[in-house]
Amino acid sequence: MKKQKWIFKPVLIVTFCLVSIFSFAQDPTDSLPTDPGAFSVYTAQNMAFGTFSGGTGGTITISNTGTRSVTGSVVALNIASNHFQSMFEVEAPIGSIISIMNGPNATLTGSNGGSLILSLGPSNPASTFSSNVQPPGRTIINIGGTLTVGNFTASPPGNYTGTFYVTFNQE
Repeated sequence: MKKQKWIFKPVLIVTFCLVSIFSFAQDPTDSLPTDPGAFSVYTAQNMAFGTFSGGTGGTITISNTGTRSVTGSVVALNIASNHFQSMFEVEAPIGSIISIMNGPNATLTGSNGGSLILSLGPSNPASTFSSNVQPPGRTIINIGGTLTVGNFTASPPGNYTGTFYVTFNQE
């Protein structure tokens, strides 16, 4: 069986008070959609951290089930706050072994200076798993993450941008 590898390079657009992550999938280059062994990954939902305030620093986490939590002086605000995990859809033949590998931490650079660090969390289902959905059905993969927020000098309010990587392998 041919091994296929997908690397996603989603673009992050982050606003300090409203944090959103937009993911853009790359097209496959090593299989055709009509190939019975075809493997495809689609972005179904972008990660969002909702509205929060950083104070003197800490973290804000979105789990792979969409639960939000904070540490340090970060305060999660509920004013028009939507928060949810990234969601990908994997289409692969039944019995395909799929592994997921998060890339390195991503540094988000602020429009007013400063930075935030994004660390991706574990997937649900956990890597490695066997596809049990007949195409054109798809397996839902959820991935959360943690933003490390500095004090107002290190992470001032503004727009933050960066890139994170997730690799899906069909073995």
